[in-house]
Amino acid sequence: MSTYKGIQGYSVQTLASDPSPTASVEGQLWYNSTSGTYKIAISAGGAWSSAPAMNTGKTETGGARAGTTTAALSFAGDNPSVSYLVSTEKYNGTSWTEVSNLNQDRAAPGYLGTQTAAMCISGYPPSPGANYDEQYNGTSWSEVAEINSKRNNPGGGGTVTAGIIAGGGGSLCETWNGTSWCVENELLTARAESGFAGTVNTAALVSGGSPSFKDITEIWNGTSWSETNQMTTARCQFAASFGSSTAALDVGGLSADPNVYSLLTEKWDGTSWSETGDIALATRLAAGGGTTSAGMTFGGRNSGAPEGSTTSQEWADPVYAIKTVTTS
Repeated sequence: MSTYKGIQGYSVQTLASDPSPTASVEGQLWYNSTSGTYKIAISAGGAWSSAPAMNTGKTETGGARAGTTTAALSFAGDNPSVSYLVSTEKYNGTSWTEVSNLNQDRAAPGYLGTQTAAMCISGYPPSPGANYDEQYNGTSWSEVAEINSKRNNPGGGGTVTAGIIAGGGGSLCETWNGTSWCVENELLTARAESGFAGTVNTAALVSGGSPSFKDITEIWNGTSWSETNQMTTARCQFAASFGSSTAALDVGGLSADPNVYSLLTEKWDGTSWSETGDIALATRLAAGGGTTSAGMTFGGRNSGAPEGSTTSQEWADPVYAIKTVTTS
């Protein structure tokens, strides 16, 4: 009969306190001499948890889609008390801090980049003809060349030197080379308020969206869009979407019943969608960033803040924990 030492290569250790639950101790068993119990480190599927609130409530906001849970960026949006916003906030993993404002107030922009190199694209400002596109360098915003076709609630992804934007009430797609926008082949299905993921302008994913409620997913190969496997549940107005064309997350939004905010989180593995851990607070029209391992959603609308939320939530996959070993 195999023994623990024979399997693991060492005997069960005796510890006065439990180690931190991390990947490095997953699967290890030890005896906790303080509690007089055996413990084991385990991992479970992804889960959402609450994070510190933003300073300004906002819906239809933008963010650094390639941001992280310790370096996120939120900008623009709509708040009924102040209308369109120039507000920009940084998140450092502990708290949100207000930083330099956008030059043009707006809501529902396309967005891409990181906390130190981001873009705010198009959207709807209060004055027609205003410059729609701005770039952030980690300190301040500056105007850059305008997109060829202005739009609201488009999907955006990539970097400040290799960006892409698609949809936004139509099927138009454009790529950004760091200096100017270039019109590309259109989406097969026109949409706005869709999920979007992409780390470069040659590989992107768009899913769901409005009008109506869509489950259609399309993938971009740098030249054209092609339809791929559908989402498990048709939705629009996602709370957040982020990742790459081969590993993405779509979160929340509205389900096929327009009165119901969705708790669903779906994960894309490059081939198909599957449901994973529900979001803790159902939200729509928010922004987010990160990867399928660690990401965030912030702002938007939820049951407690129908016109502009300060809520932010964090995603982790897997979640590590310490469990007491029992005989039951």
